[in-house]
Amino acid sequence: MLRQQKKLACLQEELRTLALLDRVLDYSLNPDPADNLAHASRELRRSQIEAEIRKLSPSKPEYANHTRIASAALLLCVVGYLTLHYFLK
Repeated sequence: MLRQQKKLACLQEELRTLALLDRVLDYSLNPDPADNLAHASRELRRSQIEAEIRKLSPSKPEYANHTRIASAALLLCVVGYLTLHYFLK
């Protein structure tokens, strides 16, 4: 899970970098054809990054379901421990 979070952070940082480069291109006074080519390649990379982020991002309902199951198991263990402690007293 930690590796996945690091990968997501890297991809989001790369998206911010691409957005910064696009802003620099927007403010340039004399864009040349190489700038337009670079912009097109950045757009392609941006779509690849967004697809990868969607693939790596955990779905919210699945995460909530795991949390709910873990909470129920923890509650069951606590109740069991307290019951055992009460009866062995």
